[in-house]
Amino acid sequence: MEHYRDAMSTVDARPNVSVLRGAADLFADMIDSADAITDEVIAQIIGGDHAYAEGTFSTELLYSIVRENVDTMLRELSGRGGSLDAPRRAGRVKAEHGIPVASLLHAYRLAGLQLWKEMMSRSERSDRSQDLLRVSSHVWGIIDRYSDAAAEAYLEVIDGRDRADRRAREVLLVGLLEGMTPPGDVTRVLRTLQIPDRAAYIVVAAEPTHSGAEPLPSGAQLLRAAGISSSWATWKGSLVGLLAGPVGSDAEVLSIIERAAVSRVGVSLPFATVSAAPEAMRQASTSMLCIPPSGIGVGRYGAAPLDALLVSDFWHAAELRDGVLGALKRLEPRDAEVLIQTVETWFACGGSTAEAGRRLHCHRNTVLHRLGRLEALTGRAVARPADAAELFAALRASRLLGNSSPGDRPPAVSTLRRPGRDD
Repeated sequence: MEHYRDAMSTVDARPNVSVLRGAADLFADMIDSADAITDEVIAQIIGGDHAYAEGTFSTELLYSIVRENVDTMLRELSGRGGSLDAPRRAGRVKAEHGIPVASLLHAYRLAGLQLWKEMMSRSERSDRSQDLLRVSSHVWGIIDRYSDAAAEAYLEVIDGRDRADRRAREVLLVGLLEGMTPPGDVTRVLRTLQIPDRAAYIVVAAEPTHSGAEPLPSGAQLLRAAGISSSWATWKGSLVGLLAGPVGSDAEVLSIIERAAVSRVGVSLPFATVSAAPEAMRQASTSMLCIPPSGIGVGRYGAAPLDALLVSDFWHAAELRDGVLGALKRLEPRDAEVLIQTVETWFACGGSTAEAGRRLHCHRNTVLHRLGRLEALTGRAVARPADAAELFAALRASRLLGNSSPGDRPPAVSTLRRPGRDD
């Protein structure tokens, strides 16, 4: 055996046609012995691999697969055609029966060694050892190709099963978040989702990036490392998740989500019973929309109540924005933005024109002049509390809704409904 292995290292991996023809008769003669070769391979497989001996994989099925592969290999080596259908079937069937991929590949190694042993024995008896050595790389190349084809088909089955399982879990999670899961099934669903039935829960809603990339690319891993269980699904175009951790872990969860976020993300308040999941889903969706469009950040429900009110009533918020700030559309965009930035800064400074001027790098009289222009355009003066409230709310609506019109659909995953139309 060592003699053959040493010689193989010097053999051309692509023998010419005449060399292949010289060895073809050797392989063709072996086709009649396919049954005996198959029996020997099966004996080695069953004797050395508990996955076959202890599983539900029948000997008859194993014989069928091994016999088909041995026959197909020999026919290809003898120049009578070849096909990867046999190894692909082997990979699919073994995946479906739960045979480990390592056992699948081990079976091909055993088959290859048994075939090579039989080839050596026959070549020595017929004085064709040199012919066999010249095509040895070709022989092992075919065996490797069959092994690769079987492994590829095996992984296709596993990947398909994983996708189906993942989709099934997503359906269960969405049902839980929408309140569609019967009370008697909640424990079973949580077990399937690998979520504890006693925990502090949080719902997260994350908007996909403009490129379509994951909005929380490392979120699940970071949560798992912190001992936080999570289950995720794609729902209405966004990523939603149910998180479960120890009581008091919500601050750590928020910190992890903030580190992982690459888009708009909303986080609900913590809750103790899964029956509150639909309300938490609404909170997370609302909080996500409290981040301005195209922004990146995490909104925690309750942190911006006015913003939450505006995005919860999308259509009236758009009407408020247009009703109060509509006159600014007649200005040049840059001029309108200067006025908006000025009044936003004035509000942020608590109504101090001097501080607003410092932040805007202009004189306080310039701030007063711009506020006067805004009053003339909108009919609302910041000095009157009611007018100031309308201006502030309209400015927030403008930032949160962008250019959306009252007739547009609400953005992202929102569960919000238009009054009088969806009820």
